Amino acid sequence: MEHRTVSLRCGPNRYEVTVPEGVRFQYAALRPAHRPEDPAAAVRAALDHPVGAPPIEQVVRPGQKVCIISDDNTRMTPVPLILRELLPRIEGAGVPRENIFIVMALGSHRYMTQEEMVSKLGQDIFDRYRVYNSEFENPDQLVQVGSSELGTPIRVFAPAMEADVRIGIGSVVPHGCMGWSGGAKILYPGITAADIVSEFHVMQGLRNEVLLGMVEAPTRLAVEKWTEQIGLDYIVNTVLDENMQLCHVSAGHYVQAQRQAVSHARQIYGIPLRQRPDVVLTCAYPIHMDFWQCGKAAYGPASVLPQGGELLLLAACSEGVGPHPKILDYMGMDQGQQELERRVQTRQTGEDLLTMAVGVSMGRVARQCRMTLISDGMTQAQCAQAGMWHRAESQLQQALEEALARRTDPFLLILSEGGEAVPIWETSA
Repeated sequence: MEHRTVSLRCGPNRYEVTVPEGVRFQYAALRPAHRPEDPAAAVRAALDHPVGAPPIEQVVRPGQKVCIISDDNTRMTPVPLILRELLPRIEGAGVPRENIFIVMALGSHRYMTQEEMVSKLGQDIFDRYRVYNSEFENPDQLVQVGSSELGTPIRVFAPAMEADVRIGIGSVVPHGCMGWSGGAKILYPGITAADIVSEFHVMQGLRNEVLLGMVEAPTRLAVEKWTEQIGLDYIVNTVLDENMQLCHVSAGHYVQAQRQAVSHARQIYGIPLRQRPDVVLTCAYPIHMDFWQCGKAAYGPASVLPQGGELLLLAACSEGVGPHPKILDYMGMDQGQQELERRVQTRQTGEDLLTMAVGVSMGRVARQCRMTLISDGMTQAQCAQAGMWHRAESQLQQALEEALARRTDPFLLILSEGGEAVPIWETSA
C-alpha cells in the first residue's frame, strides 16, 4: 500500500503533506545512485582517465598562468574535494602556486562574500591561492574576445583571459536554458559580461519548447561553439545524488566529459512518469536562496502539465525575489515574448533584457497553468504581480487540497527534489 504522507524539504525546514484518500498520485524522488566509498579516489580516477583530453599534467606547462573557474554558492559542487586532488597535479607539473588563481563564476548573481568563498573552497585553499569574484558589469575588468551571432561583443573577465590555461569546475544538473549544466557553461556565460548573460537567457525566452533535460539543446550547442573561440582547456564535472553526495566525476574536454557526466546524471535526475498529471506539487530543493533560483523548479512540471493544470511550488526563497526583482513585472506581462523579440531586434542589451528573458520564460509557465508559490520568503502582493497565487509554508496542506478540489478525479504528481528533476515519459505511458 502506497504511503499517503510524504516529507518535503524547504530550505532548512521539512514539511509533511498528506494526499487525501481516493486521490490517485505518484510520489517521485531522484533515483538512488551508487556512491563511491572514497570520493577522493573517484576524483583521482577521473583525473587519471580524462575524457577526450590528456591528463592535466600534460595540459599545463611549467611557468604558465592557470585560471580555475568554479561555480558559485548557488551550486553544491564539492569544490574543495576536487581542488585538493587537482592543485597538487598542476603544481607538480611545474606551475608555481603564485601563478594559480581561482575565479568564482557569478554569471549575473551577486558577489560572494569572503565567508561564502571560504565555505565554498575550504579555508586552506582560500588562504593559499588568490580568489576573485567574476565581474559582469565593470568594463575595466572585461576584455572583448569576439562577437556573438547577434553581434553582441563577447566580453570575458579579463584576468581569466590573461591566463595560459583555463579549467572549469562544476556539476551537471538539469538546466532550463542549457538542458543540462556543466561543461562550457562555466565560462560562457559564467564569467562573461551582463549583455552576454542576457543573450544567453534570451535564447531560452524566445523558444516555446521546454529545454530542461535536452542533452544537446540549441542553446548548449551555440555556447559550445562560442567557447571554442574563447578557450576552455579542461573541465571537472561532478554528478551528485539527492543528498548532494558525490556519485560520479568526469574530467577532460569541455564537451566530451560533460556528455559523459550527463549520461550518469540522467539516470538519477530523470523521473519516469506513469501518467500525465493534472496537479503537480514540486519542491525546489536543493535550491533555496531566492525566487530567481527557485523558479527553475517550475520548468520540469511545465513540460508535462496540460494547459490549465495546477502547479504548486514549495520554495524557501530565503533571500526573497533575488538579484533581479523586475522578473515579477516581466512574468506578469501579457505580451512578454513579443516585447522581448522587439528588444532583441532593436539590439537592446543589459541587465534589463536578462531579467525580461527569464521573466518571459517563467511567465509562460504561470500562464500555462494555475501556479501557486508556497513560500515564507515571498509575499502575496509579489506573487500577484507575477501572475501567481501565494500561500505560506504553513498552508502547504491547505494549498494541495484546494488544488485537488478544483479538478475532477485528478492525478497528482509530487516531486520531492523538483529543483533537479526531469520528468520523462515511460515507454508504456
